[in-house]
Amino acid sequence: MFHDRYWTSKQYITMELIKNNRVLYIEGNYSIGKLVSGLFKRTWPVKPFGYMTQERENLFILTPFPRIPLRNHFRLFGWLNQKLLLFKIRRAGKKLKMKNPVFWTFLHQSADLVDKLDESLSIYHCVDDWPERFVMMNMGRRQVIKTDEETILGKTDLIISVSPGLLSDYKIEQSKFKIIENGVDLKMFKTQGSELQIPLDLNTIVKPIIGFAGSIGKWIDLDLYKYLLKNIPDYSFVMIGLNERKKEIALCEQHNNFYYLGLKSQHDVPKYINGFDVCLMPFNQTRIAKSLLPQKMFQYLAMGKPVVSSFIPTLEPFKDILYIAENPEQFGACIQKAVIKNQVLIQDRINFAEQYDWKNRMIKYESALSDIHN
Repeated sequence: MFHDRYWTSKQYITMELIKNNRVLYIEGNYSIGKLVSGLFKRTWPVKPFGYMTQERENLFILTPFPRIPLRNHFRLFGWLNQKLLLFKIRRAGKKLKMKNPVFWTFLHQSADLVDKLDESLSIYHCVDDWPERFVMMNMGRRQVIKTDEETILGKTDLIISVSPGLLSDYKIEQSKFKIIENGVDLKMFKTQGSELQIPLDLNTIVKPIIGFAGSIGKWIDLDLYKYLLKNIPDYSFVMIGLNERKKEIALCEQHNNFYYLGLKSQHDVPKYINGFDVCLMPFNQTRIAKSLLPQKMFQYLAMGKPVVSSFIPTLEPFKDILYIAENPEQFGACIQKAVIKNQVLIQDRINFAEQYDWKNRMIKYESALSDIHN
């Protein structure tokens, strides 16, 4: 949804595009199960036939039909969903009198929309390892997802990947393939000193505070956390974000120096990061972790914070601005070093993050589009 709790690249790119273009933003469609659930609760999470609204000047939001379930399990269901979606997009485009639009999709199942919208250019923007993530979440079959993604890779004019670790399973025409990293909202994530009040639930925790902000998924190394909690007992370890590992987090909470503070609003996250002395990216060595280039890294750096991370191949270009560790002992030593040098290189980190501001990302996207047109 456009108004999700946390914005991703889709929303940020949209907000840059509408400065000079009209944009029809197509939301992810609700499942039929959510619609039925809403009906029984006498609430309406969606309208059964979808709808379009104007959010602001140059921005129109289309909520499609509820989707047929199991789209990542059976290609037929995915195909039917795309046919329904195509019908809604065509109607909306006709109403808005859009001619030869750029079709920019983040959805691996949308190959059946390519060349059906009279578009001047089609873009597939890959932000995650969808075969791995959906299988990990029991939301699809790997071969169905890979077949869908391979199809759209062959049909679109331009392919953008946020990480060199993504799409490595496919043969891609290199002339249309660009790696453009995610960005950061510098207006939201920046050092403001005393202007950012430390939240009460963080302000009572003993410093130094070693913090993590983000989803606590299967790619987060909680065994590493257990080692750190035991071996650095004088430091406080704080996590905020969506907790997908409740049983393991409960085990961490048995340590007196661990604090899980829950899921926070997007606008409150910078307040918490501002209160961290050191920020963590504690990844394990699963396939999905190895292809990550998380937005949280740019958010941490934009606020001038020292960042300690597990080694993953995608972080090699950033090794000079991060503390990178290859084992738990190194990770603990890096944290202690970062605490001591907390105030060193603050401005360097902020300056580094500025090149990843969404305005600068748009320059990269526009350059990629220009290369394709030429």
